[in-house]
Amino acid sequence: MHEGHRKRLWQKLRDGDNLFEHEILELLLFNAYPRKNVNPVAHALLSRFPSINEVLNAPVEELMLVEGVGESVALYLKCVGEVYRLKNDCDSFAVINNTAELVEFVKARMRGKPVEVLEFYFMDKSSRVKRVCTFTDNDPGKVNVRPDEIIKLISVCRPQGVYIAHNHTNCPCEPSAADDNLTKKIQLICSLNNVKLYDHVIYGPDGVFSYFMTNRLDGIAYEYSAEKFFKDNLI
Repeated sequence: MHEGHRKRLWQKLRDGDNLFEHEILELLLFNAYPRKNVNPVAHALLSRFPSINEVLNAPVEELMLVEGVGESVALYLKCVGEVYRLKNDCDSFAVINNTAELVEFVKARMRGKPVEVLEFYFMDKSSRVKRVCTFTDNDPGKVNVRPDEIIKLISVCRPQGVYIAHNHTNCPCEPSAADDNLTKKIQLICSLNNVKLYDHVIYGPDGVFSYFMTNRLDGIAYEYSAEKFFKDNLI
């Protein structure tokens, strides 16, 4: 019975359904009580404290006064509260407004890497980095990523736009034919998914190359757009 109730709540969360406050607290408590019916504990907490926010801000000693809440559960709720405060007190998002900021971001991430790394920076509409997805084959000279992996990431992260960055460990930052082909593939994937490809930069021993700043991205964006793809492939 408890297992079925848990599955229903997890499904509501997955589907994005509206959850009552006690249901949200139950979901949190599932991790503290792997096999126990947490509904009474959730209601007991919300009877003593007026909201989840108050529960998560309560002292450990006071939480332990609630029936069913031992020290380990009280510490768990305290930890969740600390994470919540950290989220609200700190702006943890990197912001990229232009190529100069992108280059500095890439330098900080790529500097000193002994193997080739390919990164995707998924951006929101406020120019904040929502996600960083990194690929590497632990090889100094190459890195591969399948198109279906990128399509899946885009469908899950739903970014406003994307920056691509990778490094050349032992050669200049000037793009190779393989780099051009990668840019074309990603541009087409982005266009088909209504996502803007902002730039592809390459970090090398001699500096940083930008497809956007050298105007190479404009031609690729035109040739590998969803509009042109469907036009050329209509039967």
